[in-house]
Amino acid sequence: MIPLRLSFGQWSPVIRRLEGELGKGAVALTFDDGPEPSSTPALIAALKAAGAKGSFFLCGIRAERHPELVQALVAEGHDIYAHGWDHRRYADGEAEDATAAMARTEALLQRHRPTPGTYLLRLPYNAGLRSPAMHRALRQFHPDAQFAWWSHAVADYSIAAEERPEAEIRQACSDAVARVAARPDLEGGILLLHDAAITEPLGPAALTTRILLPELLQRLKLRGLRGIALPPRTTATALARFAFRSPEPYTVRPEFTARPRASTPSAAAEMA
Repeated sequence: MIPLRLSFGQWSPVIRRLEGELGKGAVALTFDDGPEPSSTPALIAALKAAGAKGSFFLCGIRAERHPELVQALVAEGHDIYAHGWDHRRYADGEAEDATAAMARTEALLQRHRPTPGTYLLRLPYNAGLRSPAMHRALRQFHPDAQFAWWSHAVADYSIAAEERPEAEIRQACSDAVARVAARPDLEGGILLLHDAAITEPLGPAALTTRILLPELLQRLKLRGLRGIALPPRTTATALARFAFRSPEPYTVRPEFTARPRASTPSAAAEMA
């Protein structure tokens, strides 16, 4: 059963899948946490080679350091939105802090493109999605705000969670891509990926990003699907402001083969 949450008309629209004709033959590609020099240029190149577009939810702390990457994303026709400032997890009672972080980051982004007329919101950890108070507060940041959820996700941050041999990372990326690409409900879906997940060690996170996207784009092509930026919702029912259904997305998590533990002198003695 899909949980149904009620409020007093405080919900902003929530996007979980592409609407109608937009979803035919398409998957929306969304990337959190960028920009990062060791991964963003590779994402831009892979998307360009595939003729695909994406929506990038950028951390202010990284956008401030790398404005040239923000400009590069805009120049290539990708959509950019704020993803908070420093990837803080906001509790429901911290709506004012979340709004301030979004505004601070958007002040950087609007140097590179006009603030969108409809603003797609995605806070770190998807904070506030199920909180009508957070929905209401973030409309102070932007009056036409929509929460950008997703239908499918690759837990690429888990692949990058520790230093591993490149061969293991490549295999984990390949397995994850194969599993998500095989989903019968992928067409019309919204896919969550990361641009060098900010919560993980930078080396493995950037490597995971660089490996995963080209293979994903090739798999989408084989299925006859194109990657597009996430468009805002254009339709909404009056009920949507009062009730929110919240099915959980499908998330692909990596499966690593357990490594053999190194023998210790005591263990060797026991085996002997």
